Amino acid sequence: MAITRNTKLIIGGIVVLAVIVGIGVDFLSGQKGQPSSTTAGGSKELAEIRTYTRTDCGITPYLVADQKGFFAEEGLKLVYTGTVAYPQQLASVLNGNNDIGDAHPNELAMFIKGGAKVKGVSRDDLEPIDEVNAEYRHMKYFVSKDSAIKSWKDIQNYKVGQQILINGTIPSCTTFVPSNIFDRYNLDRNRLKFVTFDSDQQALQAVTQGDIDIAQVHPPYYNLAKEIGLVQIGDSFDAGLGAATGVALYYFPDKYIAEHPDRVQAFVRAITKAQIWANQSQNRKEAAEITAKALNVNSTGTHYYAFDTSIPEEQIQPWLDDLVYGGFLKEGELAVADIITHQFEDPSVK
Repeated sequence: MAITRNTKLIIGGIVVLAVIVGIGVDFLSGQKGQPSSTTAGGSKELAEIRTYTRTDCGITPYLVADQKGFFAEEGLKLVYTGTVAYPQQLASVLNGNNDIGDAHPNELAMFIKGGAKVKGVSRDDLEPIDEVNAEYRHMKYFVSKDSAIKSWKDIQNYKVGQQILINGTIPSCTTFVPSNIFDRYNLDRNRLKFVTFDSDQQALQAVTQGDIDIAQVHPPYYNLAKEIGLVQIGDSFDAGLGAATGVALYYFPDKYIAEHPDRVQAFVRAITKAQIWANQSQNRKEAAEITAKALNVNSTGTHYYAFDTSIPEEQIQPWLDDLVYGGFLKEGELAVADIITHQFEDPSVK
């Protein structure tokens, strides 16, 4: 995609606005305190941890950790605070309405560049390695059955001199991954024009109507794409970046980390246990069913998730490099250490 000054200003403005809104709401609420502890079933006292209700594929680890008892096992009670539109999610964490958010490294980097005091504490999903079923790849790419695009190489001679319309939000996995796929196949990434939709379902509808050329969707919607007759041309593994391709991070405000490191540690342990459970072959069907029920879709899969609490920096660096390449960051403006902490890595969780 051609990066314009206006595009950068819009992204920067959104992040700064989120920071301002977060500070303003927190002030107006009288600097409200942290969630009070609660008792479940008259037994173990559980500390509440709040998060917005997810309406996309990111919901799976939270559901599994909650329904399978991993949160309770670590002394936590998950409290859903309701749906929050993507542009307001960071603000909802900064103002204390929610304790935790999740984002890809490029999103988190832009939050921090814009002044948000947050840190990534552990990994969410990953791009599965070769031996893992391809159904768990972070994203798949679909075109209409009548499209002249049958593979990535076909794009070279498709709509020559014109932009390729694809769903995506800048910056996120939906811009990072296709841009790197284009690089790998010697295609001009500046031809990509990202069109924002509220959901993967809307993107699938748009490609069937000819409004966009390619739809990229996440695992819960792979089956739907096939049901409506779309043709797959590739998946996120084509970016050639291995596990880094799909990596995402859970983040907390710096203030919360400083005041409640025990809760953050408990969350990291619980969510990682849930991810390990969801990755296991005997549990994948149930994890998909849990997700499908929550999203009200006919889901046949979930993401593949980090199976330990570590944050390998080599999986984060490509996302920062891409922001530099796109002109969103200056060389050396942010390092991996500026957006993550290794404080909560726990080798005993496996």
